Amino acid sequence: MAIFKNCYEHFRGKFSKQYMPAQSPKMHSKKKVLVLDLDETLVHCEFKENNNFQHETLLKVNHKGQEYKIYLRTRPHLNQFLVEASRDYEIIIFTAGYEVYCEKVLAYIDNDRLISDYYARGSCQFINGVCFKDLSLLDRPMEDIIFIDNNPNAFDRCQENGLLIPSYLDSDDDDCLLRLIPFLKYLSKKKDLRPIAQHINSYENNIGATIFTENQKSLDIQQEAMDEDTLSEGNVVKKDNDITDLDIKHKKTQTHLEAVCKVNNKIRSATLFSG
Repeated sequence: MAIFKNCYEHFRGKFSKQYMPAQSPKMHSKKKVLVLDLDETLVHCEFKENNNFQHETLLKVNHKGQEYKIYLRTRPHLNQFLVEASRDYEIIIFTAGYEVYCEKVLAYIDNDRLISDYYARGSCQFINGVCFKDLSLLDRPMEDIIFIDNNPNAFDRCQENGLLIPSYLDSDDDDCLLRLIPFLKYLSKKKDLRPIAQHINSYENNIGATIFTENQKSLDIQQEAMDEDTLSEGNVVKKDNDITDLDIKHKKTQTHLEAVCKVNNKIRSATLFSG
């Protein structure tokens, strides 16, 4: 029943999209594919008013008969990043947030419709509270995909495609997206984007600097209490009778140490913005 329910949620999400219909692979055959996480990668959202968080907009989402307020702030340089990346990549969002939440956020951050498609909570797999994202759902060649996320667990099944980015909260000085632009331009010319770590090393050798591979630091594992009644990837909760074997109390910042250690050696070397 748990597997059936997750399959149902996946297909319901895919066929009920209002943001934008899925694009045919043939329309983007000459472009590489840039898969982006949403929460703490492109935006940071809070679901309760916080005097210490300077949000830039307030969005409202109706979910299962209840209205939620979303205090949102975009990562610095986001618009420039999307514009520049869209020239060489088909951009796809892959988030564990709910579909209605994802659509509302994308409608705000993507006025120019540079993002071709999105995959949300119904397309994710949850095992023992850990979120996994399967890139095979995209129906794109794996050698053409780079996947950027702030959660190393997301790369468990696509380690060679993964690039780990630091979590964004609200810093005005954050320049991660700005620093990504020239690297993505360089990477787009490669026939096979895998492994990402190898291309990062080559890129550094070409520019004669090691600005992307500073001394690695251990991932800060936060065991935060779960917020109630939230819709984003990092703050999704369900009633006890709604929880299934593949969907157990997921919170993005609650990263299990064992899962981090499992991918640490392979993924940590592909971290552009360490420290």
